Amino acid sequence: MSFFSELGRRNVIRVGIAYAVVGWILAQVAEFAFENFGAPDWVLKSFVVVLLLGLPIALFFAWAFELTPEGVKREKDVDRTESITRHTGRKLDYFVVGALVVALAYFIWERQAGVRYVEPTPEESVVGAAAPEPVVEDDVAARSIAVLPFINMSSDQEQEWFSDGLTEEILNALARTPDLLVAARTSSFKYKGSADDIQTIAEALGVAHVLEGSVRSGRDQLRVTAQLIRASDGFHLWSQTYDRDPDDVITIQEEIAIEIATALETAMDPEALARMLSTGTDSVPAFNAYLQGLAAGASTVSTGDAYSFLEAKQGFERAIELDPRFALAYWELANFWQVQLQSNNIVSGLVDMSRAEMKTRLDDAIEKAIEYEDDSVDRIRYRAFQVATELKYPQALRLNTEYLAERPNDQDAQSRQITLLAEMSRDEELLAAILEFQERDGHDTIVNVNSLTFILTSDDDAVIREFAQEVLRRTGDSAFVQYQAHRALLWAGDIDGASALLPLLASSDLPDESRGLVALRQTCAENKVANATRIYEDLKANHGDDRSIMWISSMIMGRDEEARQIMMDLDDSGDLATLADYLTYAYFDARAYPNLMAMLRSQGIEPRAPKEIPYRCRA
Repeated sequence: MSFFSELGRRNVIRVGIAYAVVGWILAQVAEFAFENFGAPDWVLKSFVVVLLLGLPIALFFAWAFELTPEGVKREKDVDRTESITRHTGRKLDYFVVGALVVALAYFIWERQAGVRYVEPTPEESVVGAAAPEPVVEDDVAARSIAVLPFINMSSDQEQEWFSDGLTEEILNALARTPDLLVAARTSSFKYKGSADDIQTIAEALGVAHVLEGSVRSGRDQLRVTAQLIRASDGFHLWSQTYDRDPDDVITIQEEIAIEIATALETAMDPEALARMLSTGTDSVPAFNAYLQGLAAGASTVSTGDAYSFLEAKQGFERAIELDPRFALAYWELANFWQVQLQSNNIVSGLVDMSRAEMKTRLDDAIEKAIEYEDDSVDRIRYRAFQVATELKYPQALRLNTEYLAERPNDQDAQSRQITLLAEMSRDEELLAAILEFQERDGHDTIVNVNSLTFILTSDDDAVIREFAQEVLRRTGDSAFVQYQAHRALLWAGDIDGASALLPLLASSDLPDESRGLVALRQTCAENKVANATRIYEDLKANHGDDRSIMWISSMIMGRDEEARQIMMDLDDSGDLATLADYLTYAYFDARAYPNLMAMLRSQGIEPRAPKEIPYRCRA
């Protein structure tokens, strides 16, 4: 008998096939279980190695031993006439068929559910395992999406910044696609760790699709899983698992954004998308530092912890050290310095540095961003920012409007748009823009914070009150939103509604002086003048050198002349950039400052007449 015939007679081939099928099924089940239990990558690898080592052992036992009615015996001890290998072979055939049915059923379920789709090699092109479902709706809402925070599956919880930062950058990339409606990052991050189902989240955010995923980052391997889900029926339009070297992280985030934009049938072709969505760096360490900066910045917005903003700055600076031509890192750094130069910003004053030096750093960062940026549309954004810092308001508004026409989902640009309109006293356009941005998305914390500030220029208390209530409903978890909503509700005469926010603000991470202003506004609104005076004196004793705090508190107390004098030296010295920070306040009287007025009128801007503070203290 030939060797191969003998292999068949002893059922070696059948055992090999059965072992391979069962081993594959066990590997899939193990991967699913280990990933959901958060087991380290080496556990699954070890399990697969054990399975592979077991194959030659199983084949050896099939060759050397035989199952008989009396039990297992060595093959050479069994008389051929008494052998039952043929009966055993039939049983193995049935077993293999059953195992193949199970494997096929698992494979079909996997394709439909999008549980696991592994790209064979990094060199192969990324093609979603499930073909994109055609999107037949014509309205913009059909191409709306929220990006939920990717789950950190790494054993090291200190890697949380990586999953948050990667989520943020994917979201930013999608927001650059003009005909996608992308929910704001702050609204998406509100659902981090939420047990709500996809349909509930999608309804709350007003989107038709949700992208969710997970990240497992190790020293030698990076696994990113992403799933695009249609909220109406839970169907997975696209799903992919990327098993890559950690150095492929830049490519992964770009590919995810391209796949999502393609699946939702956006108007742009894949090549144009690839150029637009490029991060602008080939350095993985620089990109990781940039992600760390994004994650820290997002933490500041969500918690009110100003010192996370310093961590963001450090992340962007490290990114620039590692790649001196990284335009996006320069852009984010320029934003940091602009905030530090705003004397009335809650998270300013974090660095011990003169205004002149901070302005120099801002100018350098934005110049570098413009110089190294390859995307012409992003250069418009940077230029609009640059001329705004130079107080060239009409030019900044023109450029920012041009940019928004290309990137209408950019919430930073939306925020700058309403800021410029407020500074230029274009109140009708300002109110229209505020309501438009709320209708478009309405979930971005920064846009909402600025909108709550600027909507006080409206003469309609009902509009102000309803807007504040809606913003609280959408983004009320943010301490910054609570702070601005408290003032807006008092402005609209809703003293009880404002009072309900006091416990949240008292326990927030906002600075002491900001919480002091909250208390001062509330006590004045309740006409508790004696209590308000004590709060004012306490603010003066502890924060008397803070121009913004003293100007605001003096205005609340009805001490208008004191407030005017606090600002007058800025006008006298020509520090109009600092003075101009207050143009966005409805009760700021620009007419009291001659040099500021001359600068504004030279650009055709006529400042609004100041509005009376409704809740101010009255003796």
